[in-house]
Amino acid sequence: MAKKHDVPKAARGTVHQSLESLAGRLAAIRSVRPGNIVLHLSGQGGGTYVLECGTGQVRVSENLAAGVGTPTLIDVIGDAEVIRAIVDGRVDARQQFLSGGMRLRGNLRYLSDIALELGLLKHPL
Repeated sequence: MAKKHDVPKAARGTVHQSLESLAGRLAAIRSVRPGNIVLHLSGQGGGTYVLECGTGQVRVSENLAAGVGTPTLIDVIGDAEVIRAIVDGRVDARQQFLSGGMRLRGNLRYLSDIALELGLLKHPL
């Protein structure tokens, strides 16, 4: 019997690939701080992903336990395809946030700073 977060490997790979690309870009920016960005994604390709941010490196994990012992700075909750479209730059992150396309918890100023530096936002939240 399939669990709630079991998804086809191909669908999971596409979300994971987008997050890997994001991790590479995050590692290169000045605003990134040590801590975790946790994504709780539903729908096709969903699951729990952790971006483990360290000094000069960011790792993507599909296991929430991977980030134990490191503070969670931001929680992102939403549909996997919506979040993937934001990460890939196909939709406007601010519009999705303001229309309820995703929920955010944690340090929103920090999220706004990194999103601006990455080019995912044109104006701060």
